[in-house]
Amino acid sequence: MIKKLEKELKELNTKRSKLSKFLANQNKETLSANQRKLLAEQKQAMGKYAKVLKLRIKDLKEAK
Repeated sequence: MIKKLEKELKELNTKRSKLSKFLANQNKETLSANQRKLLAEQKQAMGKYAKVLKLRIKDLKEAK
């Protein structure tokens, strides 16, 4: 279970990193303001999701 969660966290962090780079390279002509806003919200949600995964992993390791 821990290995599966660690893999999921690693994949999520990779996607979040790619999204951050993508957002940094976009301008007003490339994406609409609404799309930039939605992608920023998606990035924030991914951060919260990563935090929960880390807490779950920590809890499972402590329970051993």
